[in-house]
Amino acid sequence: MPLNSAYTRFVRSQQGLGLVSAIFVITVLALIIVGMARFFGLSQNATSQDFLAARALAAAQTGVELELACLEASETGCSASAAVGSLPTALDYWPGPTAAEQFNLAGLRGCRAEVYYRTVSADTGNFWSIESVGYCGGAGLDGASRGIVIRAEQ
Repeated sequence: MPLNSAYTRFVRSQQGLGLVSAIFVITVLALIIVGMARFFGLSQNATSQDFLAARALAAAQTGVELELACLEASETGCSASAAVGSLPTALDYWPGPTAAEQFNLAGLRGCRAEVYYRTVSADTGNFWSIESVGYCGGAGLDGASRGIVIRAEQ
């Protein structure tokens, strides 16, 4: 009988080990899942920022092209100019007359461009130096802005 009683005490002392092991495994798996979710969330934010940056660059390019077309046609809508070496006193807003308006085209919906130009004289002739900054998305980390500068002969 002593053998059987020792075995019974051993078995009773081992009760609950499975529960502790299961809780440990569940905790480790939960930590791994939380870490993976955080990693994928950060990756998704980076992809979203890249997408907004590409759209902002397209908006800036569109602003330059609209301003250049306006200048070449000698239209009155392109009035935001600055003297060489100075900051612009006014900006042309594309697609509308104020900074609140945004493009309503596929790919540029929710974007806008702020553009100004300078007239630059050189030995080879006169040029327009056109600077455009495109904005897409919201303010701060929810948006992106990109700028470009071109020089075109008058």
